[in-house]
Amino acid sequence: MEPLVIEHVAQQLAWLLLGAALLGLLARRLSVPYEVALVLAALLVEESGLVAAPSLEPSVLLFLFLPPLLFDAAFRQDVHHVGHMATGILLLAVPGVLLTALAVGGILTLVLGLPLATALVFGSIVAATDPVAVVGVFRRLHVPGHLLALLEVESLANDGTAITLYTALVGIALAGVADPLAILTLFGRQVIGGILIGTVAALIFSRLTAATDDHLIEMTLSTALAYGSYLLAQSLDTSGALACVAAGLIHGSFGRASGMNEASRHLLDDLWEYLGFIANALVFLLLGFTVNLRLLLAQAWPVTVAIVAVFVVRALLVAGILTLPKRALGITPPEGVVLVWGGLRGALTASLALALPAATPGRDVVIAMAFGVVLFTLVVQGLTLPVIVRRAGLAKLKAL
Repeated sequence: MEPLVIEHVAQQLAWLLLGAALLGLLARRLSVPYEVALVLAALLVEESGLVAAPSLEPSVLLFLFLPPLLFDAAFRQDVHHVGHMATGILLLAVPGVLLTALAVGGILTLVLGLPLATALVFGSIVAATDPVAVVGVFRRLHVPGHLLALLEVESLANDGTAITLYTALVGIALAGVADPLAILTLFGRQVIGGILIGTVAALIFSRLTAATDDHLIEMTLSTALAYGSYLLAQSLDTSGALACVAAGLIHGSFGRASGMNEASRHLLDDLWEYLGFIANALVFLLLGFTVNLRLLLAQAWPVTVAIVAVFVVRALLVAGILTLPKRALGITPPEGVVLVWGGLRGALTASLALALPAATPGRDVVIAMAFGVVLFTLVVQGLTLPVIVRRAGLAKLKAL
């Protein structure tokens, strides 16, 4: 990369970080979800045309932001919550993601006449929820802890599975053939391979971490594990996303218990909270800069169908979970309503949509629908979520 290009990228990054910090202060003062403020502000800048909006290549976007987004959520996850909700997690992570992708894709094919392979790609893009905006609302309203944990664990489980499915479906869409057996075979190989690679890498790095008390080396090892597990799995044609999630979970549980002192644990938690925060902020800003309102209006019908399909499928999935034995997830009907309305789509959906190869059939329509779903869930559902939480009787205190 030429020096002038590097300088230009550095300048863009500096302005993005400054904007993210200032918008964070404003969002906190106005009690608005931070992610909503980021998207709306970036959208306003893009539509005004006063400032050249920054952009990144899709491949760079995935490489830079996916590992910290996934590893952050996994590393800081309470493994006791994961174990307690194991049955529900498995249902949400595999059948839930597959059913969401299939149902949403089927609706779009029937209503819009999209090719099945393209419709299924879109289904995989919106299959994973983003709890970042929801978590802030839940904590402010003192929603029961098990519901907050469920939302975070659901997203963690769904992210890796949805990205793996997305990778398999994009390849099949480019080939122009939607072979269910080929999809399942590729999906299975990527899931098993990714989890194995992430697990082995995390065990090795956990032992390396135990060999030192230098917190700087421990942070460096942890960062290398996040990106290294992702890249190694990708190079072996398995799921980099699931490798990163598995590595984060094991390094944050086994590695934390066997090789870190108390100070190192806090430092690593802070490191990954910061890196996850930065990745989320930059993705939401880039989302706002990339959204073209004229394109969304031009694709108003597909966008509307996509929004309705995603919401209906989410409602049906949660309704199905409510029929399971209480020990599976143990949620009540009012909590189910909040889970439906809190099923926001955000950074991951935007990143996967932007990363679609240029040769993907119907790419522009898919991106427009994905952006429409993200904007609707973030702005409409995100801003009204406190009202839904209170109406469901789950808010212990009023929002500040």
